[in-house]
Amino acid sequence: MNLDELPGTYRKWVYAKAMEDGVLARAQFELQEVPMPELRNGEALARIKLINVHSATRFRMASGMTELGETDRANFACAQIVASKDSAFAVGDIVACQAGWQEYQVLRSDDESVGYGPATELVKALNGTHSQWCYVFRRAMVKMWLSEVLMDVFGTSGTTAYFGLRECGPLLPTDVVAIAGTSGSVGSIAAQLAKAAGCYVVGFAGGPEQCARVLELTGVDRCVDYRASDFGVQVAATCPDGIDVFADGIGGSFTDVILAQMKPRSRMFAYGSASTFYDDDLEMPDQKTMPLRAMFGLSNDHELVIAKKNIKVEAWIVHDFYHERLGAEDDLSRHLLSGALKPITTVVEGFENLPDGVMSLYENGRDGKLQIRFC
Repeated sequence: MNLDELPGTYRKWVYAKAMEDGVLARAQFELQEVPMPELRNGEALARIKLINVHSATRFRMASGMTELGETDRANFACAQIVASKDSAFAVGDIVACQAGWQEYQVLRSDDESVGYGPATELVKALNGTHSQWCYVFRRAMVKMWLSEVLMDVFGTSGTTAYFGLRECGPLLPTDVVAIAGTSGSVGSIAAQLAKAAGCYVVGFAGGPEQCARVLELTGVDRCVDYRASDFGVQVAATCPDGIDVFADGIGGSFTDVILAQMKPRSRMFAYGSASTFYDDDLEMPDQKTMPLRAMFGLSNDHELVIAKKNIKVEAWIVHDFYHERLGAEDDLSRHLLSGALKPITTVVEGFENLPDGVMSLYENGRDGKLQIRFC
């Protein structure tokens, strides 16, 4: 597409009104039409195809990380390059990037990521950009997989599950593996990968219906309702000999129960604190000074249990491993092609439905990763 063939304007959603009591409503979103940017040397223009909705979206708005009158710039997106004056991008490339709630995004290979520290030199060399989240997908990957699969299984969700279980491995058929948030994006993939390794896998979901969905979609051996009044008793009954591996993206009181059932010298990886992001109270300590383990929901009481049982804990953000991203893509593709792994996503269709899509993350249960397709 030539620059003169582009529309003169494009649409974007902005955070228009502060939330009251942490409640996200339609009033928080405003649709704007803005001029198409003039492309400068060192820039490329991408048309956004699809974005992932992250559980931290509401927190970013409430905390001021997404400023009033601005769009949320930290979304992980799949996009197509439509014009380029940056040698890192060619017209037609399908890319992973960070993008706002908008139809078009200017990309610069020299830009660092939004909301994260700098990429390592190895990741920069692999991506050809200064951001760990901005890179061109291999053509074979684009031919094989839809945008929603590229951004789920091969995005942060799939790679977090892949590297997390690898670092807690090797997984053995004798292992009992507990997967928090099994109906969600990382959990649904981690559960399937653990099953592919031959493990006995216990999932968790909220309510009998959601537990039934988890069993159907992921093939775990058991799914326990974490809302049940006797949750701890059910976990002990389900894992009478203890838990060998725990994948935890929840934190808080849920983690209390699972840690109590973990074996001495067991393994755990912590990758998020969804219990905080979904809580009605969005107050959080300053993340800039907060240790990563604490940010992921591991309290001082948790650390005492971990030390007493000598549990090996991995806590990191997945870009620490992104210099190995291509190998992970190959392994995950193999699992998809064999049928051992299936993508589980909930896709909201239409740019105009973005507010409803974002709000639905906090209102309804959904299967796997929540995504919004723009085009």
